[in-house]
Amino acid sequence: MRTSRNAHARGIAHTTRGAFAGGAPAPTKGPTMTASRSPRPAAVAALAVLALVGCSGGDAGGGPTSSTTWTPGPLDEYQARIYGYSLDREASARQRAQADGDRQHRRFEEAVAACMAEQGFDYTPAESGGVVYASEDPDVVRGTREFAERYGYEISAGPSGDGDAGGGAEWEDPNAEYVRSMSASEAAAWSEALYGREAPGDGDDLQEDDVASAGCYGAAQHEVYAGGGVLDEFAGLQQELARFAQTVQADPRVAELESAWASCMADRGYPSLRDVATANQALAAEWEDLRGTQDPGYLAELDAWDWAAEPGGPPAPEVDPAAVAVFTEKEIGQAVADVECQEQVGYWAGRLRVDRELQQEFVDRHGDELEAWATAATAARGE
Repeated sequence: MRTSRNAHARGIAHTTRGAFAGGAPAPTKGPTMTASRSPRPAAVAALAVLALVGCSGGDAGGGPTSSTTWTPGPLDEYQARIYGYSLDREASARQRAQADGDRQHRRFEEAVAACMAEQGFDYTPAESGGVVYASEDPDVVRGTREFAERYGYEISAGPSGDGDAGGGAEWEDPNAEYVRSMSASEAAAWSEALYGREAPGDGDDLQEDDVASAGCYGAAQHEVYAGGGVLDEFAGLQQELARFAQTVQADPRVAELESAWASCMADRGYPSLRDVATANQALAAEWEDLRGTQDPGYLAELDAWDWAAEPGGPPAPEVDPAAVAVFTEKEIGQAVADVECQEQVGYWAGRLRVDRELQQEFVDRHGDELEAWATAATAARGE
């Protein structure tokens, strides 16, 4: 996953749904830092944790339903230790994401400040208010038919939906006044130290490993979310871990479940869907088109925006409320059919059985390496 200058337009992106290790967060290095000017620095840390939740299954959306009892598998437990998140199912996924995001955000901002100080610049750590997760609805549970009837996939409505096409608290950059007090050359030097050098092309081609050119944001991201040298030491194992979800998905037993689910969805009028993980993909793309946040004109405005002077960014494109209502009705209709078909074919119960079996096989092969990685990662975070 990556974040770029377009993050302001997207807000928190609606990712396709998948299951990794029974719904635990998939391994990730956090969002890729780019050399382009990130509009909302405080959102970087929170986005990384949301990526862990949003790119996985679980109760973040599209995971096991309330009728499926979830308990962490052996690989889930190692990943929680490696990446520093909680497996406490008493709290909701987004509540855990908020708490973990706040904690990692503080470490991220402290790392940025230390890096800037080494280069002779002042930097005031931002508060973790850049991303605000909406409250959960206490009356319904994600994954149930009732939730789908009320909120669909949470794309355009719901506790985490963004049907207001804006949402979130206005973020104030604590460094804005300081930067405005600089000369043009001083501000440019400060910005380059913070964000890094511009990459060739449109800036979106800078990869995660280009830490040296990604400025203090890139260095902090590498340290806090990638574990810095810890991840480098276990890079081979991390690559195998990253492929685990593909192993589960490719298992013939899961393929059979996907086929049964797709057949059920086709009978309900959705013949183009192939698997549960990407069921909302086309809807999410349609929603972005409806909101206008990928419109070339708006993206050009984002590119030309002076984020240091006006960190709030340009006004979001206006959205026709009638069009939103039509979209929401369509979204809810598909989401309800989705949940019903999952329950009809026993999708999550079957998938979790396969997942747990494959998790155990993975741990049996790599137990010593996983333990060493988890111990090193925990020590690197100072826990």
